[in-house]
Amino acid sequence: MDRIWYYSKGGEENFGPYTEEDLIRLLQKHILNENDYIWMSRLDDWIRIGDSIYSFYLDETEA
Repeated sequence: MDRIWYYSKGGEENFGPYTEEDLIRLLQKHILNENDYIWMSRLDDWIRIGDSIYSFYLDETEA
């Protein structure tokens, strides 16, 4: 089963659903940054991208 992700840029609006590949593309295109939040159904709460395994895809200057 694919992971389906949602993201939030700190406001009340959430965006998604996105596949894991979509999420990585958003990071690589600098649409998302370390202070944005992601969530999927297996998580209890939103997590900051900078604190997730996806921080690997951030530029070193951002992480």
